[in-house]
Amino acid sequence: MATPYYTKQPVYIEDPSGRFDNILTNNMAHRLKLIHGAEGNTRINFPFTPTISIIQSANYNSYEFDHSNFQQRAFVSHSNMDINLTAPMLVRSEEEAEYVNNAARWLRSTMKMEWANDNNPGQPPPILRFFGHGIYDNVPCVIRDFTWNLDSDIDYIETNGMRIPVMNTFVISLSVSHSPKGIREKFSVKDYLSGDLKDKGYV
Repeated sequence: MATPYYTKQPVYIEDPSGRFDNILTNNMAHRLKLIHGAEGNTRINFPFTPTISIIQSANYNSYEFDHSNFQQRAFVSHSNMDINLTAPMLVRSEEEAEYVNNAARWLRSTMKMEWANDNNPGQPPPILRFFGHGIYDNVPCVIRDFTWNLDSDIDYIETNGMRIPVMNTFVISLSVSHSPKGIREKFSVKDYLSGDLKDKGYV
């Protein structure tokens, strides 16, 4: 049975840095790497459509005046957008069980800085890219939270000494993180409003 996890989906998260080994690939992709010398970016696909919640907020200070029925608001800042994903991860075979387990491990890895035994100790987690339905395109982000429950009321599939639930839900919290240089050189409200910045991750 062919699995959709190795096929590019309408919703996915990608790591363009190339810092981590690609553990989210199948044997065919590995063979192509040996032939062509390149495997591409690590990408976690969500073939079963996730729920995407977007949180954006503007921050204002309040000025209090004596004997007044109203307060004045002064703009302070716009907060980075937060993206919350609730993604079903179904398992119908040992191959898909391996993918789901590797996906969970990859997500946790992207939340850690490199340590003493790594090549670049102290290097912070990579900036990932989020893509969703063509609405969210190449959005730079970091993972702030990841939740994966192993429920008690469903079946499990055994593979390589592990037991993976047949029905899983990944809950992932992303926070958008643009570089100061990119903001300085590329962003304007005018271009944002016209949609010219969509493919640069400004949403």
